[in-house]
Amino acid sequence: MRSLLTGNEAIALGFYLNGGSFASGYPGTPSTEIIENLTKYQNKVYTEWAPNEKVAVESAIGASYSGIRSLASMKHVGVNVAADPLATVAYTGVNAGMIIVTADDPGIHSSQNEQDNRNYSRLLKIPMLEPSSSQECLDFIQIAFELSEKLKLPIFIRLTTRICHSKTIVEHSITRTSFQLQIEKSRRFDPIPSISRVLHSNLENKLLQISNLNDSRFFKIEQNSNKIGIITSGMSYNYVKEAFGDKFSVLKLNLLFPITSKVILDFSKAVEQLFIIEELDSFLEEEISKLGVHCIGKELFPKTGELSANIIETCLANPSVPYVSSNDKHSRQANSFCKGCFYNTFFDVLSTYNNIIISSDIGCYSMSGEAPFNAKDIAICMGAGFSIAHGIQKCNNLLSRRERVIGIMGDSTFFHSGITSLISCVYNNSNPILVILDNQSTSMTGLQENPGTGKNLNGEPSSKIELQGLLKALNVENILEFNPFSKQSTQEALNWALEISSLVVLIARGKCILKSNKDKR
Repeated sequence: MRSLLTGNEAIALGFYLNGGSFASGYPGTPSTEIIENLTKYQNKVYTEWAPNEKVAVESAIGASYSGIRSLASMKHVGVNVAADPLATVAYTGVNAGMIIVTADDPGIHSSQNEQDNRNYSRLLKIPMLEPSSSQECLDFIQIAFELSEKLKLPIFIRLTTRICHSKTIVEHSITRTSFQLQIEKSRRFDPIPSISRVLHSNLENKLLQISNLNDSRFFKIEQNSNKIGIITSGMSYNYVKEAFGDKFSVLKLNLLFPITSKVILDFSKAVEQLFIIEELDSFLEEEISKLGVHCIGKELFPKTGELSANIIETCLANPSVPYVSSNDKHSRQANSFCKGCFYNTFFDVLSTYNNIIISSDIGCYSMSGEAPFNAKDIAICMGAGFSIAHGIQKCNNLLSRRERVIGIMGDSTFFHSGITSLISCVYNNSNPILVILDNQSTSMTGLQENPGTGKNLNGEPSSKIELQGLLKALNVENILEFNPFSKQSTQEALNWALEISSLVVLIARGKCILKSNKDKR
């Protein structure tokens, strides 16, 4: 059968066809549609939104231990949240196949950074595959499961924004493979120090075994020239082919870590000059240089932003001139809140207050630092809106500074990692003003449900966590819920909070306008 699919759709289909039965994730562009597309197969695949990426990975580990093929999906910064369990599951290994999808964002289309998560595969010692098309997204699921179960290791599949959202033709079967193992009980799943020392040694041996595999699915060689050779991977391969066609020899690596040493050495000997073309960091260049291979990489090609056929051609045509990217090429219209969103009213009012510092989180409200509001001062990562506010307020108090600090985050972000930040404020007797913008949806990534909406991924009724009840259970004494669509109500709430010298939590309760329109259909 032939279908036109995005990379995300192909990952979901491949997971279903290859016997995957448990998938968990947290919504984050460009990965969100993987979990959403898996709901099509809910009669065979259990799929859920987790409160955060760490929980998603830990749940997938549990599924794998129980004998079920599993997947955890997230955008690149989500791996930062999930790194703790990932570092140890590489030691203990898995039972049934387990895949971690990281969707990186070169060019920073919808993120706060463009970190290159290939580095995580090396740091965490987890093998990584990188597809360059929707077809490979589907095919690599099978390869990942086979490799995972052969060596009892979790496997990364690295996507990028272009792969996630670009559509290409995919040829596939319509028959699902049935797969289930018995639950495994083993001492390797209990990594106390005496066991972990042995597990670490075993892990290094597994990685060495993989690097010596001569599996043609791990690479693709196009021998066209003995003068110039290019080693590349993923979306960069498409740029190379668009720029040069069959002019140069190309080695496309599908397995990025550990690299297949013999194949790379043989390819390098077959060409006079070797270039490494990759987006963002010099990951492949560093790994290949360790083999004693002379290659040209980031001294010629840019270290930031997305590549393109034009950039690659320009760099190779002018090797003595460093490439300088133009921000003008990527300039976009300034973002703004949706018409009818209560954020417009809330930040319009908040921007009129003086002698305050505003610590925001990651979400639609990230745009509050731009005109016309110019309200937000700081934003770092999910959950940090409250804990940074805590740190600043504590220091302001120590230095007798008069500025009051206001920490802001959304409802989904609060459930993701804001609860622990709030606990730190309560436990350490801190006194910022914390605002939960409860629009009853994970709106920025596409109106997904969260633990506070009363519905699960499939729209089925679930236990709804009430914010006021949760705050009271955490011993927050000053709680006020207000209507953020009303300028007067917003002013009264902020004025009330600013009069109180101890910790205050305000709940701005108002449904996302897009969610309201969706619910009416």
